[in-house]
Amino acid sequence: MNLMKKTLVIFTALLGFSTTFSSYSEELKANPKLTDQQRMNMAQNFANKQDWKSVFEIMQPLALEGNVQAQGNLGMLYNLGRGVEKNKEKAYWWFSEAAEMGSIRAINNLAMMYYSGDYVKKDIPQAIKLFETTAKAKDLGAMMMLAEIYLKQKDETKSFEWVKKAADLDNPDAKLRLGIYYEKGIGTSMNKHLAALIYREILISNNIPDEIKQAAEQRLKNLSEHNIPY
Repeated sequence: MNLMKKTLVIFTALLGFSTTFSSYSEELKANPKLTDQQRMNMAQNFANKQDWKSVFEIMQPLALEGNVQAQGNLGMLYNLGRGVEKNKEKAYWWFSEAAEMGSIRAINNLAMMYYSGDYVKKDIPQAIKLFETTAKAKDLGAMMMLAEIYLKQKDETKSFEWVKKAADLDNPDAKLRLGIYYEKGIGTSMNKHLAALIYREILISNNIPDEIKQAAEQRLKNLSEHNIPY
């Protein structure tokens, strides 16, 4: 599993809306008193059409007005260079603005910048601190990032702890990872019987992605071939 890629997708996703407009400038002239939510709806519509310039034109004034969601989105537009020239400094600034207002997504994006050394100096302890802030608020993406970071740092016990917490919140990726940790004894005592039970639970559960079910089925098959009861 490419956890880093999945986490980035989680952090950059916009909320979904279905309102349709042909031109933001035309709609704004016709309805100068659009609410923040109406403007966010329009931005989502343009994002769905990959019209990032229009998204930027909506997000910038909203962000300047103090809309926290728009601030985080504007940071992402600068970070990716969508609708505007890429500018990591401005991305960091807008993420910081939204993070100060408690935006979990913005805090996670700042954490990713520190973790990867993107614009700011690479600072793993600071990234961990930020991820722990949102993980304690039960953000599943942050929990899985902490598990990944601690595993790379050879702190298997802490990695296991965060995988377990995410699995207890029914995160499919975490459930599969938890089974693997028990199977291999990563951060906990090896327990292949418990691992098999977890894989079997994944197979009979609803709303589990097919790729995770397939991975669980293969691991269960491997255990069965080695005469592990379940």
